[in-house]
Amino acid sequence: MFSQLGTLKVRQRVKNPKIWVVVFTLVCVIYFLFALDRARLLIAQGNVVLTVFALAIIAIPALALYLIFKEIRFGFTMQRMGRELARIGELPEDNLPREVSGRTVLSAADSRFEEAAKAHDPSDWVTCYLLALAYDESRDRKAARSTMRQAARLFRSVPPEH
Repeated sequence: MFSQLGTLKVRQRVKNPKIWVVVFTLVCVIYFLFALDRARLLIAQGNVVLTVFALAIIAIPALALYLIFKEIRFGFTMQRMGRELARIGELPEDNLPREVSGRTVLSAADSRFEEAAKAHDPSDWVTCYLLALAYDESRDRKAARSTMRQAARLFRSVPPEH
């Protein structure tokens, strides 16, 4: 009994995407540190070609780390926006009908999208967030992500209320 419960907890942890983000980020940081050390050795040779190569060795993992941290910041901002909307009672209920696969019925999602699009104010993070959710439910992930990034920029520019 205990071993089955312990195994279940381990499986739940392994399925947690936050753990994988931490693991992947740590691997990238370690790789970047390794690349920095190799670049230092190449630069110490004093050869111009090796120095340029060393800079390239540093640039690629540095760009990867920048993109990872940018995505992590985006995720934390999305969580804060969702909590704020839940706190003020603006978060829409997840009451759309579902297909057998678990996806929302497209016609219902499109109707919610039309409502969100009519209420959308590009200068208000709340309506941008709600429109992004509606885009996502309507299976337009690219537009959802773009609109959510706009909402995140607006959210970060608004001073927090106490």
